[in-house]
Amino acid sequence: MKLLKNLIPAAAALMALMLAAGCNGGKKAPAAPPAKTFEEADFSVLTAANHPRVFADANTFKIIKKSIKKNALLANLHDQMMQKAEKYGLAEEPLEYKKDASNKRILHVSNAAVNRISAAAYAYRMTGDKRYLAHAEKDINDVCNFPDWNPSHFLDTGEMSLAVAIGYDWLYDVLSPETKKKVEETLVTYAFEASNDRWFYLAGNNWNQVCNAGLVSAALAIWESNPEICKAQVAKSIESNKTPLKAGYSPDGAYPEGSGYWGYGTGFQCILIAALESALGSDFGICSSQGFDKTADYELFTIGNTTKRFNYSDCAEGKGGMSTMMFFATRFNKPYLLYFERPEIENGGYVNDRTLFLGITSIAKSNITDIPAPTDKMYSGKGDTPVAMMRTGWGEKDLYLGIKGGKGAGPHGHFDSGNFVYDAYGYRWASDFGAPPYAKLEAFFISLGGTSEDLWGSGQDAYRWQLFPYNNKAHNTITINDKDFDIASFSPLTAVENTASRMSATFDLTSCYFGNVQSAVRTAAIVDNAYLEIKDDLKGGAKPASVRWTFITKAKPEITADGIVLSQGDVKMKLHAEGAAVTYKSWPTDAKSLGLAGEEIAPTVEGSYVVGYELPLQKNAEVNLVTTLKKI
Repeated sequence: MKLLKNLIPAAAALMALMLAAGCNGGKKAPAAPPAKTFEEADFSVLTAANHPRVFADANTFKIIKKSIKKNALLANLHDQMMQKAEKYGLAEEPLEYKKDASNKRILHVSNAAVNRISAAAYAYRMTGDKRYLAHAEKDINDVCNFPDWNPSHFLDTGEMSLAVAIGYDWLYDVLSPETKKKVEETLVTYAFEASNDRWFYLAGNNWNQVCNAGLVSAALAIWESNPEICKAQVAKSIESNKTPLKAGYSPDGAYPEGSGYWGYGTGFQCILIAALESALGSDFGICSSQGFDKTADYELFTIGNTTKRFNYSDCAEGKGGMSTMMFFATRFNKPYLLYFERPEIENGGYVNDRTLFLGITSIAKSNITDIPAPTDKMYSGKGDTPVAMMRTGWGEKDLYLGIKGGKGAGPHGHFDSGNFVYDAYGYRWASDFGAPPYAKLEAFFISLGGTSEDLWGSGQDAYRWQLFPYNNKAHNTITINDKDFDIASFSPLTAVENTASRMSATFDLTSCYFGNVQSAVRTAAIVDNAYLEIKDDLKGGAKPASVRWTFITKAKPEITADGIVLSQGDVKMKLHAEGAAVTYKSWPTDAKSLGLAGEEIAPTVEGSYVVGYELPLQKNAEVNLVTTLKKI
């Protein structure tokens, strides 16, 4: 019996070896199905002999070398990665521990580390040029010699962990033993131990995604050196990550923090997934989270026909290369998601994208060679920040409309429920100012004797709501009695229409106005594929009120008796309101004139105008305003 007990595991081991070698009746053994839970994963693959394994293995690099000779898409990405390696990977200035203007972050240093180390490591694996190895190893050692990775602002730590993990894993066979030992010890101390009891584990926003992505990548990279610690870290991060998956994508994929933070948070969410899948063969159910398969369509629709974004919340208007879309295009077999990426792929738009490693390794594992145009013309999503975006087509001169609702104090939000942007005939007509850089905002506020934490307070009287870019008077919405929006408000998406003659979305803005109106409902529409219509149904409250209807534009305005003529290039449009007697106006685009603070950080916005109209609203009166913007 004792001999039998000894033989059973030996026989099992022999059978495993035979199967691994393909000795199964002359047939190759079928691949094991992906593990459904983390505890079911095969951790035996995480050995010193199995590097690289995070985002790419040795075969992935072989595929890239072979495919760039015949796949123009992959060849362009490879060329840009090599340009990145020359620009950043061989940068001579050392990475130094230096906080930003607010004395709060070293995130810019962590960003640089990801850019430099990933590019240099890739270039070395593709060329064998030891210059790249030397620079990557020096950068790795430099950051591991920092006093810490600024764990009080753990985004900095998360990104630095990712940078070091990529360098360690992709260069494992050629790094010095001293460097590898230093990395292993530093990641345990500066990343895993420093993460204990941090608030991001409970967060439902991009902090959770970025920090956990860095920690998971690091743990998978150095697993065999500290298996118990690394396993505990990955398990903890996967469990923690369930919160932003629900908060960020359910039910329809609309991201609460807007397109800019979609790029950041979702980009790192995909990095977390790609790290797990490449190292352990499974995402453990992450991609099946409600709305996650639709969220890249949300991002696609945030880009207008001028290729400017619907830049609500703290989002920039400009479009750059986004490797995250390559992950989604391959993961969900949706090549059309790369429609707006094609120009970036062809024209070098990814050289400054520090996550290009994700894009190129995703495309290398796919069969995508062609990028078709999308066919859908409308997207709408509910959730914490409901939004609707629609277009008449995908050409540069087609019409595009985006409108949002949401919370008075959404994450990275503004007082902007009912805010919209509009593109037509090759120009953006209704715009969003966006927001100044955080470090500049914080430095300004600190100069007044406050703290950066005070600035980002979420109370009704928090200072940021008085700042020029954040207040409702600086957005394309309605202001009642010159008051700020109610921070406790929520403006839901209540109806959507999508027919051949009309695409529209309706939002209930009533809760924004502290009871100064009984109801305020806004419907934004593209009508007959020809013009913009904004319908505002208002019912007055117990007292008379004043209504201000605002339109932010870069078009030159001319106030007339019955509207506002807007001009850009050789195109003229007329803004006209019906349903009540209104007074058309133009306001200066500086904070002080708008009755807001922050002129020191948000001076007059050159080339932009604030126009619109005002009207009185009698108590209990119903007014149905219909405002159109038509080409003349």
